[in-house]
Amino acid sequence: MVLTCFLLLGLTAGASAQGVRRQLPPEIAKLYDDKPVVELVTMGVGSLAWERHGHIALCVRYADPREDACYNYGIGDFRHPLQMAWGFFRGNGSFWVGKMNPREMLGIYQYADRTIWVQPLPLNQAQKKQIIDKLEYDILDEHKYYSYDHFWDNCTTRVRDILDDATDHSLSKMVVETDGKTYRDLAREGFYGMRLFSLITDLAMGRVTDRVPSYYERMFLPDYLREAAIALWHIEPITIYERKGPPALKEIERRLLNPNLTSAERADLELHKAELESSPTGRILFCLLILVLTAPAWATRLWGRFQRTGMAVAVGPAVFLGLVLWGLAIISPLPYVRWNETCLALMPFDLLLLFLPAVKRKKYAQGRVAMLGLVAALLLINILKAPIWPAVLWALVPNAVVAFLPEKPSKPSPGGSGEKPAKKG
Repeated sequence: MVLTCFLLLGLTAGASAQGVRRQLPPEIAKLYDDKPVVELVTMGVGSLAWERHGHIALCVRYADPREDACYNYGIGDFRHPLQMAWGFFRGNGSFWVGKMNPREMLGIYQYADRTIWVQPLPLNQAQKKQIIDKLEYDILDEHKYYSYDHFWDNCTTRVRDILDDATDHSLSKMVVETDGKTYRDLAREGFYGMRLFSLITDLAMGRVTDRVPSYYERMFLPDYLREAAIALWHIEPITIYERKGPPALKEIERRLLNPNLTSAERADLELHKAELESSPTGRILFCLLILVLTAPAWATRLWGRFQRTGMAVAVGPAVFLGLVLWGLAIISPLPYVRWNETCLALMPFDLLLLFLPAVKRKKYAQGRVAMLGLVAALLLINILKAPIWPAVLWALVPNAVVAFLPEKPSKPSPGGSGEKPAKKG
């Protein structure tokens, strides 16, 4: 009890500054009388892209506070992002679990201005022992590294599965109707207001993310595991630090449930919620950019000069992105990277539009237009579900130009220079 009050005072900036002792509800205080105590600790969103879906950890409180420890499954070498990203896509154990001092770990997330909630769990001694034994097993050098998967094997799913195994699968047995959001929808929620990362969820996440997860599966996100813990054990989380920066959508929804909000506070939160939900996805801007990038293909074809240069400008960026996505699909074991419908639209082979003889180039382009038409039809009837219309447009324009616009002989420039006419195949 004394330890917990100290934690609340030490980590709550306002309370710390004013020396105010926060009182615990009696049912929470009773849990801390039965050591050790296993705490579910949830961290809210931060300002960085990889902080936009929250974080979670398990902490253990002992009779001797010097033994207290937190187990963090979300440790990666963020100082070397390229190396970490390569390990992530290759499934080479780029993340690991670490044992940390609670004050040190929670201080990191407070410094990053991320809301922190603590839920002591009402477990019996046998359940606590199983959880602690598993945590200690996982921090051993031969066990601590794992291949991170954002949806099916992340810091939250590891904690979820540990709790589920120790409690006779209480979490996985919960049957609750969800709102029907897919994995892709849930991923996009974290990136509201971030156009680039919203577009990444469109183009870089494959068809397996268009499935609606079960209630247990959606606990891959910390917010939903915390909510499940409330529903299962009836333990309301203790807020030991509240974010000062703009809150995320889920945090706004949680705050709106507070009956003590003033009308001005409620109006401000509802306004911010509406702004987040209506924030630009970047799709329209991306389509406009694609139209600009592909315009040189048809403009130079109509002009009759610099046609190959114009085609290179139109095709080059799409081919490069297609090469990246195809390369990742080949090397990565992650299902949402391997089975990516964007690869049907953006293909490295479109580079042939620059080098094939004219007749073969036209036949290739006609085949690609037919293929893209089939992809569009499958999107319309919802067999293909990924929002890849911009990618289809990106590939369609240059291929349609080659397939249907007659190639004009290149005009000489006023100074006598100009591109040579394309060879006839």
